[in-house]
Amino acid sequence: MQIFLLRHGETRWNRESRCQGSSDIELNAAGQRQAGKVAARLSHRRIDAIYSSDLQRARQTAEIVGGPHDVAVRIEPDLRELDHGQMEGLTFVQVRERFPELIELWRSQPVAVVLPGGERLIDVDQRVWLALNRIVEQHDEGDTIVVVSHSFPILSVLCRISGTSLNRYRMFHLEPCDFSHVSFSQSKGWEIREVVTDPSQIV
Repeated sequence: MQIFLLRHGETRWNRESRCQGSSDIELNAAGQRQAGKVAARLSHRRIDAIYSSDLQRARQTAEIVGGPHDVAVRIEPDLRELDHGQMEGLTFVQVRERFPELIELWRSQPVAVVLPGGERLIDVDQRVWLALNRIVEQHDEGDTIVVVSHSFPILSVLCRISGTSLNRYRMFHLEPCDFSHVSFSQSKGWEIREVVTDPSQIV
């Protein structure tokens, strides 16, 4: 089974370097263009299903990517981004100013951090991994699936598959509409096939 883990396209808050988390922000024009590029590059592939977080920036990306395939987007709420709690809507500069001790701990041990009013990274890791495995159970091994989610959910999955500590998630990096190609089979389990940071490289 081939699975494309796609981060949503750019939003205004991405452009302004703001924490989005569970805030429901729509794609901007650049994000729509990014999703269109991914759609064009995947248009020649057979896509059997498309899943998305329930946040509109992911859902809009999924709908654009699914357009050439006439595949309805299936919503999976557990694919949503890490809830940033009190940090949501703040710029990264404001976050560093208001939560200096927390940010210092996040740099060395993000798994130990509980975001004020939000989630732990380990919470995201657990719910997204369960959601992804639920999705896989619904499909045949020959299927190709697109899963549109967010930065931390996808990073946590890549850590899981590669055996990387979640504290070292920065080994992977995803910009808007970057995607990761992973696969699953009963005989080999999960494998990372490719991490692509330019939609024009999709083959």
